[in-house]
Parts: sequence; structure tokens; C-alpha cells
Amino acid sequence: MPPPPSRRQILNFALATGVGAAIGAAAARAKADPPQPADLESMLPKLRQIHDHLLSLAGKWVDARQLARADGFIYTVDAAQLMICFAQAGDVRGYAALREHAVKNVIRDSPKDAFTKGFVSWRWKAGEKLDASGTTEALRTAKGLWLGATAFNRPADADLAITVLQGYSRHSVVDQGIWIIRNYFGFGTRSFASNSFLVDYDPDFVREVADARKDAELQKLADECYGVITLAIAPSGLLYDMVQPEVKTLFPELNLAAFSPNDVIQLSNCCTTAITVARGLPAVARKVLAFALGRMDDLRTYYLGRDGAPLNDKAANISEYNTLVRLAAALASGQATATIADRALPIWSYFAEHAEPSQLYLVTETLQAVQAMIGMKKA
Repeated sequence: MPPPPSRRQILNFALATGVGAAIGAAAARAKADPPQPADLESMLPKLRQIHDHLLSLAGKWVDARQLARADGFIYTVDAAQLMICFAQAGDVRGYAALREHAVKNVIRDSPKDAFTKGFVSWRWKAGEKLDASGTTEALRTAKGLWLGATAFNRPADADLAITVLQGYSRHSVVDQGIWIIRNYFGFGTRSFASNSFLVDYDPDFVREVADARKDAELQKLADECYGVITLAIAPSGLLYDMVQPEVKTLFPELNLAAFSPNDVIQLSNCCTTAITVARGLPAVARKVLAFALGRMDDLRTYYLGRDGAPLNDKAANISEYNTLVRLAAALASGQATATIADRALPIWSYFAEHAEPSQLYLVTETLQAVQAMIGMKKA
């Protein structure tokens, strides 16, 4: 059984569907325009238009049951992130449909298997057995339920979010003296992965829930998650993609447990992780944002962790802008948010008009970026 895909694989899937070339063309047109001062207020009408259009599209796909990818599976990260978007937009109908899917199909709750209660399957297809849990998927599902509980006055959904977080916490282990959340649990093999991806953590969210419930166990879980993030800081200030404690046995005197393959860091992955510690570790998040802001005129997709040098000439695209906008908004940096969004807006506009069901993940990432900006003006 192959492991659940990394966020990098998910993004590559989305971009491989054809949106990459279109985005590149839109970006080229945007760069050709004469520079204008970035102004968040003036962007709001267009932002709301993009938001409402994408949300309406997604709602139609939910109604038409068009959430599956080409392989016929509904990927939980797609559905859970859309549930978050529906909750933040106050769309109870869309939220309820995705909540029903989560409860019925992907959140484990079998009296015969108490250990996996609250585990979340990384994907689902009618007639297929659930093969493995997903920890990123668990966090997104829990967050969707938590937001929905508040938005729609559904306290039972908050309780279910706690159950999912408790299941998520059972993916933890201490290996070579390093605490991690293991990437997945194989339902057939009854075994855990030995590695952990940094997108498998969201300590700010876990702490938010812990504080609201005054839950000491969840508070401890949040603290441990923050520790993993600090372990993964690269010399450049960016964040490595994964932690694999068994690597430490090769060179015990060196801290090699946290790394990215060939030292290559994908900026969108790094920003996604930084978003999750914007409240708890703001200095870490600000360093990532500053790194990107200092390179906005020639922003790339991949950088080397050791010195921050670009890996190649692949320019940043919609994924990088989406996560950077959310990071700037999470740090309440209005000017930075506007500066990044000024470059992203024509790309978002083009994407909104051409998005297809196979690009649901990218739709949810774009929606969250736009919602973060709209939320800043409401605050």
C-alpha cells in the first residue's frame, strides 16, 4: 500500500491538469502592467466576486457529486478544506453535505476497533475499503467541524472535532528521543509510518481548541507540535518538509532528523507550515514571510534550505501566492498581504473563470486565501 500523498504531490496533481500554463500566462500579463500601489480596500470588490464565484462553483460540484478525482476517489483533504471554506462563508447547506460525508465515510468509529476511533481516512471511494489514515486530513476535518460548530451553532460538531484530534494524537510516538506525529496508520497492516511531514501539524489550531475546552491533554499535544516545528527550521529560516527520527541513527551527533530531500524546500509547503504557528511562534512565521517578501520581484517555487538559494528558474505561481497571502494575513500584516495579493489578483481572476472539479484542492486553497483577506477588513 503506498503512503498517502504529500502536499507537494497534491499540488503537482492540481497544476498538471492544465491550470499551470494558464496561470503562467496570467502572471506574465500581470507583470507587464505598470506597477500600482497595493491597496487592500480597492481589491475588496474583486475579491468578493472571486470568492462568491468559486464558492458557487464548489457548491454545484457538491450537489452534482463531482468531488472525486480522476481515479474515482474523494480525497479527504479536498473535501475537508472545502468544509472549512463553507463554514467560514456561512454556507450551512454545503457544510452539512460535507459533514455528512465525513461522518458516514471517512471518520472511523467502529465498536470493534476502539484504537482507531477518530482516525480519518485520507481518501474514500464507494465499494473500496479504507486503506490508511491521514494526519493532515484529520487536522483539516477537525478544523472544519470546529468552525462549523461555531458558525452554525452545532455543539455536537465541536465534540466530534475533539474526537478527531484525540485520534490524531494517537499517531504520536517518541523515536530516537524525538516526538512526532506519524504520517499515517495502515488499517490493513495495523502499522504506522515512520516519518512525519510538517504539514501534518497545526499547533495554533490545537492550542485554540485546548484553550477553549481547558483540555490539558490537547494543550500538551499543541506544545509537542510546536516543538516539532522548531526542530525543522533550516539555516535559511525556511522550514524543512519532513521529520524522520530513524535518520538520526546514521549520524547521532548531528541533527539530521528534520530535512527535505536533497535540501529542496517548496515555498508553498513552507508557508503552509508557517501559517500554523503564526500565533504561537510568530518569529518563525515572520522569518518565512520576510524571506518571500525580499524576493517578490523574482519569487521561485523551490529554494535550498541551507542558504536560501533558488533551486532553479521555476517561478512562483498560484500555490505560493495563496499560502503567502494567508501567512501575511495570519500575522496581521496588512501591507504585506496587499503587496502579495496585488500580484495574485489577476491569477486568481483567471483561475476562478476556468476552474474545474479536478482542481478542487486548488479551489479550496484560493478560497482560503481570499477569505483571509476579506476577514482582515472585517476585523
